[in-house]
Amino acid sequence: MGGTGKASTDGELWLRVIDGDGAAFASLFLRHRDRVFVHSLRLVRTPFEAEDVTAMVFLEAWRCRSRIRLVNDSMLGWLLITATNAARNKIRSTLRYERLLRKLPQSPLVPDHSDSVAENVDDDRRSLLLRQAYRSLGRRDQEVIALCVLEDMSTAEVSELLGIPSGTVKSRLSRAKQKLSQLMNPQAGFLPASPPLKPEEETP
Repeated sequence: MGGTGKASTDGELWLRVIDGDGAAFASLFLRHRDRVFVHSLRLVRTPFEAEDVTAMVFLEAWRCRSRIRLVNDSMLGWLLITATNAARNKIRSTLRYERLLRKLPQSPLVPDHSDSVAENVDDDRRSLLLRQAYRSLGRRDQEVIALCVLEDMSTAEVSELLGIPSGTVKSRLSRAKQKLSQLMNPQAGFLPASPPLKPEEETP
């Protein structure tokens, strides 16, 4: 310890978390919360949904604390992958709820200010287009873009985290970038507001 004031690494904190140390878990939450929230916001439609996803991710981290594997002494990669999966589940639940509402008898419209709140999150048109394009990618493409590009992890780190060869990481990244580029092209047409629900087909 030595009183140097040096912050504990994720690995050091996680060893304490495994033993049930809530204070250590709180430190990790404060360290990574904002990046998990920003990542979640790229995947869902409102900040409120992103907050829900972030909460679910850390709840799952605590629940599975004895089984989580850190890469390069960091748990950020695991958190982002879990956020991707949680966001997709959140979207599925929202779509089911919206389908149910459409089947109910229509009531007089009541002014809803939630849209104006959501618009304030990102009023830049290109940024919004990029977020929509990102949401339309399959889960595997979202993961590799988030880890390699947005979080600037190395190919080796992502390979270890996802449990796939480095060559596969590179090919997925190249393909995902190409898809994003095509979707960002104005001639690509309308972009769906939510990602596809069917698993992405991938060649071996």
